[in-house]
Amino acid sequence: MYSKIVFAIVFLLGTLRLSGQCYPDRHSTNFYDGWLSCEPALNPNPARPVSHFIMYDYGKPYKLGATHIWNTNDPDRTSWGMRDVWIDYSLDGMTWYSAGEFTFPKAPGVNTYEGFDGPNLNQVDARYLLITAINNHDGPCYGLSEIRVYAEESEITSVDPVDELAGINISLYPNPFVDQLTIGVASGISGRLTYAVYDASGHIVQSDNIDLINGQTMTVAIGRDLPAGAYRIAFTHEGRTISRSAVKVNRT
Repeated sequence: MYSKIVFAIVFLLGTLRLSGQCYPDRHSTNFYDGWLSCEPALNPNPARPVSHFIMYDYGKPYKLGATHIWNTNDPDRTSWGMRDVWIDYSLDGMTWYSAGEFTFPKAPGVNTYEGFDGPNLNQVDARYLLITAINNHDGPCYGLSEIRVYAEESEITSVDPVDELAGINISLYPNPFVDQLTIGVASGISGRLTYAVYDASGHIVQSDNIDLINGQTMTVAIGRDLPAGAYRIAFTHEGRTISRSAVKVNRT
């Protein structure tokens, strides 16, 4: 994977494309000039399932704008290209925001392929960009050739990890737990909080919503039917997600 900041942040996923050629946006049909995932993995965004994804770390925050994307262009594997995707972004790699759900057209598998205009990220401040496949055009693997993100320097120079949601205080007790774990939510706002419990393999074993009421504290008991082990609980409110860890132990 190669990255470079010029007028754009360009991830070429295997080959450096020189701007001096006559058709700088044309993409090769080489199978190795791209990214490929044949096994789903635990997604960096706890709001997303175990999935096929690619995450870019730009090293520091930038204001991300227009994008240009090239899907998998190998003539024999164009169906492996991503089709419907989620695009998320983050400043710290922990709290994620959704840019939306988008559809990537299938590549034609020819060396005159010049990609397509992707979504405009509207100058969001982000260090991390995450593309998660919902599905592909067919086939056992998921691929992407290249993405170009036009960016500007951001006034944000460093980011402290965010471990709380604005107006919401979440506590877990007892932790570790034997029989059940209580989620306590003290809220200064109204709305809906979604939570998902992941096991050590990244599978969702329980999920539900908590209706928040301004000025009140809600409690939810979970985990009674879960086996002993380590769990991650992802809480999401208005596009922002935080995670908490919990451990269930056997009764002695």
